[in-house]
Amino acid sequence: MRTGKLSRRAALAGGGATLLLPGLGWAQSTDREMEGGIGGTGIVGVLTDFGSLIVGGQYVGTDAGTRYTDGFGALQKSNLRIGDSLTVEASGPQSDLVARRVHVTHPLVGRIASGSGQTFVVNGVSVTLNGSNGGFAVGDRVAVAGLWRGTRVIASGLSPARSNFDLVSGDVIRGPNGRQIGGIATRGGGLHRARIGSFVTAIGQFDQDRPRFDAQRVRIERFTGAAGPLERLAVEGYLEQSSDAPGYRVSGLGHSFERNLQLAQYVNERVLFTGGYTGRFAANSAVILPESFAARRRILRDLSR
Repeated sequence: MRTGKLSRRAALAGGGATLLLPGLGWAQSTDREMEGGIGGTGIVGVLTDFGSLIVGGQYVGTDAGTRYTDGFGALQKSNLRIGDSLTVEASGPQSDLVARRVHVTHPLVGRIASGSGQTFVVNGVSVTLNGSNGGFAVGDRVAVAGLWRGTRVIASGLSPARSNFDLVSGDVIRGPNGRQIGGIATRGGGLHRARIGSFVTAIGQFDQDRPRFDAQRVRIERFTGAAGPLERLAVEGYLEQSSDAPGYRVSGLGHSFERNLQLAQYVNERVLFTGGYTGRFAANSAVILPESFAARRRILRDLSR
């Protein structure tokens, strides 16, 4: 694990081997409205432990008012699994966060079209699984937990799909034949309303022959305001070159970084970024994480204490 913080001068100059900016008085940005960024503390990452929830290096309590959902509707806390990719909206001080909404954010739900073992294809997207495939095989319908890395998914788990509809969630990017979500050419469902770089969830059917995702319904948001105005983010993911502006983004996040952050040193790494939210992500710390789930789990558990 590598972690630390840089001075403002060092970060702006790209100096130093590890981390980012200390907390600064960033100006507010109109991107706050454009990117749907609302919620008290927004946490995006993989569930590593219960008790109550440990995700993105944050310990988050739950209570009778916590809502649980996925792309198809309401869930129970008992439906959550270690390895699930979560979007959490939490309120309260950082030492005593309580989840108001816990959303299981599957990058993909669909049929395994090809592959075996730890590498396979769902909805036309290459998926690499870190761990057991749980006995799933070609032809099975699965919900994929994990994180986008460019136009592929690094999966942390599989579970049976609970709907006959397919799903894809991630950043909207420009493709050679129109808009894509992650690596999937997508049309319909009102996708034209989504800004390039924003986060969307599309539900519909993947057409293997075209190949194309035909969306019947598109939700253009990640955070819903369950915990009030967003002030802080903690995000686990992979950096990618931004498709709509100079600089970098976290794959599948839907929120841009403040533009004067020097992030090139984190390309090709799995990183936990934390910091303020101003309409853009004003990250002030980063931890480079290992790909091994067991090793990453130990680090994130320690960070949550």
